[in-house]
Amino acid sequence: MAFAYIANSGDDTVSVVETATNKVVATVPVGHVPSTVAVTPDRASVYVANSEQGTVSVIETATNRVVATVPVGNYPTGGAVTPDGAYIYVANNYDDTVSVIETATNTVVATVPVGNDPIGVFIASLPA
Repeated sequence: MAFAYIANSGDDTVSVVETATNKVVATVPVGHVPSTVAVTPDRASVYVANSEQGTVSVIETATNRVVATVPVGNYPTGGAVTPDGAYIYVANNYDDTVSVIETATNTVVATVPVGNDPIGVFIASLPA
């Protein structure tokens, strides 16, 4: 089965839609003003940037429940998971930083200063 995870910024939830039927099968409460959703390659976890709360909610897809809330920078707006699933990079718009979350522990392991007002992250695997 395939599912779509939709951030609903107006009611602080994520809708889980089964793509075969286009029906909402779960509604998951998350932090304030969720804005971005990123999924691990194994599809076990979904990471949701909560812009107005400065956190990232971690949803376990097997249960569609929040299993961790990770404090990050000010106004997280974008995130992407590394191809190996070990890290998620989250852009903190108001801090001009990117938080690096280790997915094994759901903790911030680095904060990287970047340019003004970052809003998105894309991770590319390039040939060596």
